[in-house]
Amino acid sequence: MNKERATTYSFLAHIRNTGTLAKGPIDIFIPLVKRALSYMNSKGIHKGKSILEIKAVTDELYGLDFPVPALKKVLDAICIEVNDKEITRFILHKDLSFSINEYTFDEFDDVLKEQERDIEEVEQLFKQFCKNSDLDIKNSESIFKFIEKNKFNLSKYISHNQNVNGEDYTAEAQFIDFFKRIPTVYEKIKNIYLGSIISGYIEYAPDEIKREVKLLLDTNFIVGLLDLNTPESTHTCRTLLKIAKQQGYKVTVLIDTINETTNLLEKKAEYFDKSFLQKKVNTEDVYNACERRNLSKIDLERIADNIGDSLREFGISTIPYTEKLKNEAKFTDEYKILLEYRSAKIAALHDAMAILFIRKERKNKRIQDFDKVNAWFVNNTATLEGENFHLREGFQPEIIKADDLLNILWLSNPQITNSIEGGDLAEIGLTSTIALTLSQNLPKAKILRELDDNIHKYAEEKISDEDIIRVATRITNKQLKDIESLNLLAEQNKEEFIKRLEDEAKKQKEIEDTRIKNLEKVFNSLSIRTDNLEKSKKKYEEKSKSIDAIIAEKSSETDKLKSELLKEKNEARRVKRDAWIDNELVKWRRKSWVLFFISLAIFIGIALYLLYQSQWNINLAIQRFQNWQADFIIGNILSILSFLFIAIVLYLIKDKYWNHSNIKSFKSELKIPDELKELEKPSR
Repeated sequence: MNKERATTYSFLAHIRNTGTLAKGPIDIFIPLVKRALSYMNSKGIHKGKSILEIKAVTDELYGLDFPVPALKKVLDAICIEVNDKEITRFILHKDLSFSINEYTFDEFDDVLKEQERDIEEVEQLFKQFCKNSDLDIKNSESIFKFIEKNKFNLSKYISHNQNVNGEDYTAEAQFIDFFKRIPTVYEKIKNIYLGSIISGYIEYAPDEIKREVKLLLDTNFIVGLLDLNTPESTHTCRTLLKIAKQQGYKVTVLIDTINETTNLLEKKAEYFDKSFLQKKVNTEDVYNACERRNLSKIDLERIADNIGDSLREFGISTIPYTEKLKNEAKFTDEYKILLEYRSAKIAALHDAMAILFIRKERKNKRIQDFDKVNAWFVNNTATLEGENFHLREGFQPEIIKADDLLNILWLSNPQITNSIEGGDLAEIGLTSTIALTLSQNLPKAKILRELDDNIHKYAEEKISDEDIIRVATRITNKQLKDIESLNLLAEQNKEEFIKRLEDEAKKQKEIEDTRIKNLEKVFNSLSIRTDNLEKSKKKYEEKSKSIDAIIAEKSSETDKLKSELLKEKNEARRVKRDAWIDNELVKWRRKSWVLFFISLAIFIGIALYLLYQSQWNINLAIQRFQNWQADFIIGNILSILSFLFIAIVLYLIKDKYWNHSNIKSFKSELKIPDELKELEKPSR
């Protein structure tokens, strides 16, 4: 991506933000082509044999590939706008030759110069950021190529263009993520992104036919929908779901997907208390969402148990019977391919089932045009295996990313365009691209979990939480890659393991310290120091006067997190402890009930014995009982038993049910098991 194209994107965003697209999606390009005609006129070009000559100029000026049909529509609109009864400024003839009559257009020249300055400043900031972050870059313009990534994703669907836009953009993703805190810089980046998406209008000419479309949701989409990913991911999924319903789409999910999501969340809950490092490494991790939303392990388990009900509330229908689909999917080529990439057979089979389901919905027809597709398998992540199913032999794939689908819907429908702010769309797209870039090629969850365990076992008391965060940052930035050897070192040499962690943390601290100092110098030298920047920079300086202040803030957040986690653990223990005490109380009361039933059994036994001796004649039995009472010994025994029975009943009622002090005394004397005792805050 060259600077001319980046400037064009920023310019398109400016036109979009200051005007309207309601008249038609192609209208936004009118100022660009007007300027091209003005440029040609200034060079002495007053006529041409073909609009291909105009196309050559627009392509050169803006770095865009204007399709001839789209360019013709723009030129037709310009003819209507600039010509009047008195003067004919531009004519497009039927044979597509043209004439320009003293036409000038300089309305946006100052704006374009400002956009050019913005592009230069973003590039300079990127160079300085990489220099002070120990990051290697081959080309400083790669920041613009990274911002343009989503346009290339869309091109796969709407123009059958499969150009690859680079591979690893870790440095670029870090740069944009860092400058999110400075609105004036971030707005410029967002404008470039938004303009790149808008430029898709010239490649995309949707038809007006209304079709019934079915969306089948993937596991990661459900996780985002339930707000267990990033906030932007949740916004993407919920916005797409809202628009899908407005468009009359049918949204479904396989029962296998619900089961896979449930298993995923249950697994996360299982390792909930050992997830400190993992959540810092991967911003899209479920643990990050739990921290953001203050969810406990119990909360996560509850969400996992109620996924089906939650999806019904979103209006998503479930496909319950999938055995036949599963058996067929086992013999597909996609299943064989997916087995190479997925960590488990069941995960590969799930995706193969989804692809097969979509293929059946399409009646096994291969479709070239995006608008003619009636079913999609929608995921919410950048999956390696998904790339293998893109536009094979020029036909539409079965899989599409949620933000790609949202962007295309935004491009294709003015009603949707007006209901979603461009800034929101840019925020969604950029944040998604950053998260996906940083999460690609990260160590497997199992390896990170093992490192988490090793830190807990060997280094928790030796290394600070701030240093652990720095180590996590280096893993995210792919500056610390050999995690397996680090885990091996933990088992072999505890001291060396701790030293290695401390060294990595020290490297990151130096980078952060240097970055802040040197970026300050760049800010002072750039024209970016506007009034708005001064305000935002002042706010930033207050937060970042020194790296120690940042660390103190992180430390405070970490302490708060630990305190909340300790509170949640103690609450869980309290619930279990109360249940255990209640159970012990039941056992205590049960003893008295045993005595009661023994006494009752004696009386019943005597009564039965008397009836038996009296040949089951009640009157004779009563008479025999009266004769027994006359006997001194038997009468006294019966009296004692009667007294004991009454005493037991009174004892039960008074001392074990009504006597609260006695109950409290019993509870206080119980020896609580260690695993149910309240945890104390560890001293550091």
